[in-house]
Amino acid sequence: MNKSGLLLLISAFIFAIAITWLNTSWLTVKDFTLSKNEKKIDYYLSDFTLLNTQKNGQMRYRIKGQHLVHQQSTGGSQIFKPLIQARDSDNTIITIQSNKAQQPLKDGVIQLLGNVTVVKESKITNESFQLETKDLNYNPQEKILSSDAKVSLHSDSGNIEGIGFHSKLDESELRILSNVHIEFKPAN
Repeated sequence: MNKSGLLLLISAFIFAIAITWLNTSWLTVKDFTLSKNEKKIDYYLSDFTLLNTQKNGQMRYRIKGQHLVHQQSTGGSQIFKPLIQARDSDNTIITIQSNKAQQPLKDGVIQLLGNVTVVKESKITNESFQLETKDLNYNPQEKILSSDAKVSLHSDSGNIEGIGFHSKLDESELRILSNVHIEFKPAN
């Protein structure tokens, strides 16, 4: 073999090593950088319970669920079979359940989807109700429940149906927005 063939073989070998090194370096850097649109899961929980507290240590809400998938890029989460417990103005626990929930942004509004049920049972005032709807928004920072969907409210006093509602847990008030139908049960 002549010198030019040997020189070509050595330079091809060096070129192959350099390309391999550049490719490996590029892939390593690419793994650590995410585009804004890329959805990358940074953790996954199964059969979990999370407690969100205020700065003073009081419970803001507790959430239990079958599965939680957290997205690294947005800080958002998807929750399957969620059960949320929050405190009302009279310190009564309100329980919210649904098929699925999503929280697009960290500490943002929690959107509950599919067969949503809200239950309040107060042992102090003997007031209880059950609210049913197909979707509901829960803002844990402002303690607001709302929906634009059809809603049914069942209590010992009667039943109320309508379209859409808004409720601030600190005010113990529920506003049904339209097409309201009420059926009162007589007091004993």
